[in-house]
Amino acid sequence: MADSSNKLKTYELTNPMETFPGLTIDDLNRYLPAIRTVEDMSVTIDNMQEGMFLTKCIDGLQQLPDQSIDLIIANPPKDNWDTTLEQGNGNTLQEYYQWNQLWLSESHRVLNKTGAIYLLCPWQYSGMYQGLLSDMFFIQTRITWKNQSHINKDKTWKNETSDIWFATKTDEFLFKQHPVGVNTIERPHQDNMESNLWVDIPINHDEGHFHQDLFTKILDASSFKLNWVLDPFMGIGDAGVACKKNGRRYIGFETNKDHLLLAMKRIDNS
Repeated sequence: MADSSNKLKTYELTNPMETFPGLTIDDLNRYLPAIRTVEDMSVTIDNMQEGMFLTKCIDGLQQLPDQSIDLIIANPPKDNWDTTLEQGNGNTLQEYYQWNQLWLSESHRVLNKTGAIYLLCPWQYSGMYQGLLSDMFFIQTRITWKNQSHINKDKTWKNETSDIWFATKTDEFLFKQHPVGVNTIERPHQDNMESNLWVDIPINHDEGHFHQDLFTKILDASSFKLNWVLDPFMGIGDAGVACKKNGRRYIGFETNKDHLLLAMKRIDNS
């Protein structure tokens, strides 16, 4: 096990006089000693463990067994990706593209045969992710949703949408509690099918994270209770909160210690 006292000392030296918004001194005293890193991961297919880890996504993914995850919900960084890569890398679009290839390849490895990935992205990167996903997965659809969390700096049209790419590891997968695939005989009636245009996500007045209805909708569509859900870029734990409320088992990776601490608090209190 990693030495939690060293983690505490490091944090206190870095932030001696203030706490991150949403965290109190009591929160730091409670959650700092509980931080786990990639060195604390000891996972086998027969011994999976829930939890959140202070680690880069690729390092965390490499610790997971093959075909151990049922659903991946990923919101990759849109800029400043050099904080997620090794220092000195990630400063070009080519390096960003190659990094995305690497974590998506690892995601494909850990996803089980009937599993799915939902990749959240802004329209600027949507075409790139379509190409990357189509090389490794079976793309099922592109969901467009009314993203109320945008900070608009647009000079022409106001940007109110983002994309979610829904892809599966194989063409035989589970959706809405039913098997779907080339050998599926029964097809849902058109009247019972939901649209891939999501305009019903409520406005989120809490700055910094998405509305829980977004993640609940994904969980309901592509997972069962007790399924393993992976969030490789967990931020402040939106997907984790939804997983806890909906009875899914959650693994999350985050590189920002303040965000990880806030996620631990939010999921603990949900």
